[in-house]
Amino acid sequence: MRKDKEIAIKLRKQGLSYSQIKNKLDIPKSTLSYWLRDIKLSKIAKEKILKRINNTSTKALIKRNKQQTVIAEERADKIRRCAIKEASTLINNKLFLVGISLYWAEGYKKGAYESKWKSVDFANSDSEMIIIMMEFFRKICKVKSEKIKIQIIAHKNVKVSRAINFWSSITNIPREQFIKTYCSINKNNKRKRKRNTLPNGTIHIRINDVKLFFRIIGWIEYLKNDAAL
Repeated sequence: MRKDKEIAIKLRKQGLSYSQIKNKLDIPKSTLSYWLRDIKLSKIAKEKILKRINNTSTKALIKRNKQQTVIAEERADKIRRCAIKEASTLINNKLFLVGISLYWAEGYKKGAYESKWKSVDFANSDSEMIIIMMEFFRKICKVKSEKIKIQIIAHKNVKVSRAINFWSSITNIPREQFIKTYCSINKNNKRKRKRNTLPNGTIHIRINDVKLFFRIIGWIEYLKNDAAL
């Protein structure tokens, strides 16, 4: 038997991969595959190979995730910068100005900073404000109604079915696009509420669109800079 083949068999039984043996002996993988195809590995050798494969896969996954994160951040930054420029052409539009101001005050923005969740979410209980924001999303953001989800946040004494009907008529969003209602508990007042000041609860207008989210963030950044002048 060739000396290099003996060494290759020995290394394989120690749990080395074909790539590791190839690098040590400078022998093509095709040759190693032929030489070592019938070699029976011990349990320890198999565990070493499996552990190395898992470690390699984990490192590759981490590397890929880091690359994807960098790409996502670059894409988000590009969307934001384009939106800042776009805002200068929209600033004289009253609906744009009111809508972006309201979102700046009441909308979800953490996704632009530390939070992983990056989606448009505006919450309020004022029906007139909700009407304006629905116009803003439809006319300025060009969001189609079927892309919009609604969730009601209500106290236990709110009649959910009536609240859904109320907000469905206000938003012109069908009931089937309403997410399951979340019933909150007022921890500061364990006694039964005598009078509910929010009979229809508070609603969240949710649009799962990362591009629109960063576009809105860019508009807000323009508004911040413009207001500071």
